[in-house]
Amino acid sequence: MTLKDITQAAEKIGCLSVTTLDGGKMHSRIISFCGGDDEGIYFLTMNVKPFYRQLKSNPQVSMCGIYPTSRKEGKNSDGQPYFPPGYTLRITGEAREVSMDELRAKAEAGNPIHKYVLEDHERYPAIRLFCVHKGKGEIFDFDFEMEHRDHKLLRTRFAFGGEGFNEAGGRINPEKCIACGECLGACTFKAIVPGDVYRVDGSRCDECGSCMLVCPVEAIDFSQTI
Repeated sequence: MTLKDITQAAEKIGCLSVTTLDGGKMHSRIISFCGGDDEGIYFLTMNVKPFYRQLKSNPQVSMCGIYPTSRKEGKNSDGQPYFPPGYTLRITGEAREVSMDELRAKAEAGNPIHKYVLEDHERYPAIRLFCVHKGKGEIFDFDFEMEHRDHKLLRTRFAFGGEGFNEAGGRINPEKCIACGECLGACTFKAIVPGDVYRVDGSRCDECGSCMLVCPVEAIDFSQTI
């Protein structure tokens, strides 16, 4: 997955929640992204805001959003909340402030993001541009009622700017698995792949824990953080 793909997913959502740290406390707000290029994903704030000071003190950020809506729309046939098909996007990364010299140089070179910000800076001199230049995350594409495909989830993890990531899903220890099939029967996400040794398809796994609870030999390990 490229930065262009990630940017398009963020732009389709429109606004994302961004969390920063202020000492030992987390602070979140909703922001609109400016777009992205080969160097990262961009957003604006003003140098008079606590958001700016938090970013300068600790550049670590966490972002998330959902498309098309976070609203539940009634109940499904099992009486559970119905969510229309969509996806969530989450990114954990590091943001850097784009200097005015870099901003002007890239605007003069024709970069539309930097041109827009430079024009906005004329109106609001406190405007500052930040770039999430490295990070990792996931697009969690859900279709819980299987309206458009034969499985509920398609999870795609990514990294950029030199970061790496762990694959999604639980892990079946091949040295413990006895291929009994209990996990296959318990999984409603069609994430278990049978064989001489069973395995989990992480792109479909919701990490719900049902397989772990029924495994008679405790062969299934917890999933890992991105």
